[in-house]
Amino acid sequence: MTHPVPAELMAVGVVAGTHGLRGDLKLRPLPTAAPALPHLHELYLQAPDGSLTLHRLLQCKPHKQHLLVRLAGLENLDAVQSLVGRTALARCQDLPALPPDRHYWHELDGMAVVDVRRGPLGRVAGLFATGAHEILTVEGELGEILIPFIPQFVLNTDLASGELRVDLPIGLVPGDDAL
Repeated sequence: MTHPVPAELMAVGVVAGTHGLRGDLKLRPLPTAAPALPHLHELYLQAPDGSLTLHRLLQCKPHKQHLLVRLAGLENLDAVQSLVGRTALARCQDLPALPPDRHYWHELDGMAVVDVRRGPLGRVAGLFATGAHEILTVEGELGEILIPFIPQFVLNTDLASGELRVDLPIGLVPGDDAL
């Protein structure tokens, strides 16, 4: 069972495991949060019951596809083993500004997606990363549509209006054979 995340917080990663004996956690960052994590000073960890605990970050450095995170007061292996699997969250106000063409997940979640030829396609319901780029999951009347989040397809992200304009190639949307 997943628990709701307060509006002022954004999920930034998942504790994937431990590393070494000093209490380092392997944090798997979520796609849009990876650039922000090294700049944060605090993280919330969400327990399986939904409760949140605030932790001060002592260290956050890259390690393969993860980040190694050390939390104040939890500086040995025994202290952190129970944290594996927890979701890491940060206050939205603490996230550093991104370049104009980049967005955090909480900004994209639920946005209306409108194609220049087909019109409304649905709403952004998910985001995941591949080796090449991020993929938006859009849910609408045509079912689930997976859209590579790249400039060739995503023309404009208007946060003020809550609309993401796309120009998708024939074949990416169910029912394209009618076009």
